[in-house]
Amino acid sequence: MLDNLLRGVTLADLEAALERLGLPATQDLTPAGAPVLRSAIGGLTFNIRPGAQVDPEAARYGDYNFNLMFQVRDSFDPAILNQWNRHKRFARFSLRDDFLVLEMDNLSVGISGDQILASLELWGRLVVEALNFLRTAHGADAGHS
Repeated sequence: MLDNLLRGVTLADLEAALERLGLPATQDLTPAGAPVLRSAIGGLTFNIRPGAQVDPEAARYGDYNFNLMFQVRDSFDPAILNQWNRHKRFARFSLRDDFLVLEMDNLSVGISGDQILASLELWGRLVVEALNFLRTAHGADAGHS
């Protein structure tokens, strides 16, 4: 059983997991030249960024990060984001310049392939929850101004 655990993932592994769930997948490079996998849930584009390489020859990574960015037009109360961050263990919000960022970190060492699929399914649910949270919390905040 222990021999079947992953010792890191490649972008091709993550791409196959996305496609298995019916999600689009495109390998790309960031402007800085780092590898990234682009996909979408419900019309919202997100990135999967690999982390630390555990096997540089095979381009295997020990962790990866889901990253979804929204451009913010108006000021955004950080207390709203802190409320989300206090209640959600696996995904967090932050503000970066004019962007609101939702991120979720994932380990890919010592886990099974099913856990990668489960992390993608959890990410999909969290994106929907986050959007609903922002509509409710930011709308209520705007109504009290």
